[in-house]
Amino acid sequence: MFSNQIAIKLEITARRALNIQQKSGMASVISTEFIENERGAFTVLCAALAPYYLHATKVERAPLDDFIERYKHLRNCSNEEYFKGTDRASEELRILLDNLGVQNYDNF
Repeated sequence: MFSNQIAIKLEITARRALNIQQKSGMASVISTEFIENERGAFTVLCAALAPYYLHATKVERAPLDDFIERYKHLRNCSNEEYFKGTDRASEELRILLDNLGVQNYDNF
C-alpha cells in the first residue's frame, strides 16, 4: 500500500473519531498532508483519542495508554517503519474506537 493510501486511512478514522467533517480548525492537523509530509501520525492518533481519554476512568484508560505506548515510536523511526506502523495503528485505532462505542462512522 502506498504511503498516501495509509495516510488517507488514518485521516478518515481520526475524523470519524472526532466527528470532523470539514477541513477547518483541528482538521488541519487531522489531514493526509500532515500525516504524510510532516510525519504527524502520532499526533493524529493522540488527538483522535483525546476526548475519550479525558472522560475515561483509570481502568478505561489502560487500553488507550497501551495503544499510545505501542505507537509512540512513530515520532522517530525510518520511513518504512513509519508507514507500516501508521497502517497498523490505523487499523488498531478503528478497533479501539469500536470497543469504545464510537458510532460516528455513518456520518462519512
